[in-house]
Amino acid sequence: MAAYDTETIDSRYHDALVAWQKKNFPELTFLEENWTKFYANQTPFQLYAKIGKLSNNNIVFGRMAGQPRFEKASEMVGNMFYSARDIIRAQASTELGSIQQHRLTLEEAPNDQMKMAVLRIMAEELRHAYQMFWVLSHDHSWKKPGHPDIAEETMDELLSMELGNHVLDAFNIPFSNFLDNVVFATVIDLVGKYQLEMQKVFSYAPMARSMGPMLSEEGFHIGSGRGFVRELAVAATSGSGRYSINDIQRTLNAWIPRGLEMFGNERGGETAVAFGFKDRNNGTAQSEYYNEVREVIELVNVAIVQTKVPGISAPDARTVVREVQDTGERVQGVHSEDLLFVPDMKFYRKRGAEEVVFMPYDVFGTMLTEDSKPISGEKYLEYLKGVLPEYFLKTSEFTKYRDALLGYERPEAGRSYGW
Repeated sequence: MAAYDTETIDSRYHDALVAWQKKNFPELTFLEENWTKFYANQTPFQLYAKIGKLSNNNIVFGRMAGQPRFEKASEMVGNMFYSARDIIRAQASTELGSIQQHRLTLEEAPNDQMKMAVLRIMAEELRHAYQMFWVLSHDHSWKKPGHPDIAEETMDELLSMELGNHVLDAFNIPFSNFLDNVVFATVIDLVGKYQLEMQKVFSYAPMARSMGPMLSEEGFHIGSGRGFVRELAVAATSGSGRYSINDIQRTLNAWIPRGLEMFGNERGGETAVAFGFKDRNNGTAQSEYYNEVREVIELVNVAIVQTKVPGISAPDARTVVREVQDTGERVQGVHSEDLLFVPDMKFYRKRGAEEVVFMPYDVFGTMLTEDSKPISGEKYLEYLKGVLPEYFLKTSEFTKYRDALLGYERPEAGRSYGW
């Protein structure tokens, strides 16, 4: 028995998504023509919704646990209706936004394997957006009597979104080189995995049925990112790569804070659990994500050490990595500057708990101070210039951060807010 059934959506929105694809992702044709050359053992890409099986027909978490899942949007009570819509809207926005981002630097891929992997990622993200459109369009109860058609309004809005007005900040940052593609797949798609895993329990059954097929495809995105980060780091270490270790580190510094913020405020998320939409609150999921990112980067560092110290075993290389990062001393010719690290959770945050938002923490989580007081916004911006990619500082998203940071101090009020 197949793990899922397939459906197409109403022709109006099917055709609209195909038109969107032709404008924003015309390279899909190239992927389809070359699919079997690179992915002979994989089913060729097709644009349809995959409807998975539920492991449990009842709500698993929250205040309605044990009751049957909602088959119709109209059955959701109170704020659940619009909260579910917001989650679906955000999910679809991430899929469409990432396609627009990846395409900017697609042709900079160092080799055909990397280019084809990004094309496949983009195609599967298009299918994930299609999946969210199915969640909205197949259920006519999203239109309540006397209210606007929420599904149509949401899908029309999604189709009009461009870089800069997507729901989540991470999907409004334009890529400037192929490192963005690779690091994004490694750390931002990993957030996607956590969100899909948490939403497998979704009390609205159509959303829950969508998670399994999406999650299985997300694995390719994450695996590709991890493999390519390792490949680029090894090339940097051997002196044959296009990017340096410092280039990779700065790119990690730019993207990991945005990944952390995709979980929402560390102290929030209880409402989603109470509604049965997710199985963990924001802080728990964020911490698990952060620890996994650290594990991923440690494996990259093991590969770096094995490149610098020929013949060393993986366990011994791991020991070297930890000794170097714990002591800051050179071990077997490996220095801390040769390795990558994950910036502290408090670094470069503009959303989240009040004690971290716009606070001048360095990449190691140390508050930057002057005369025993946190440094000014202007001086923190100078610090950021030394640890973020130069091109990143020119993006509209960083401009928004800069303006918000400086405005957060409110010097005209005679005191700093939050600092």
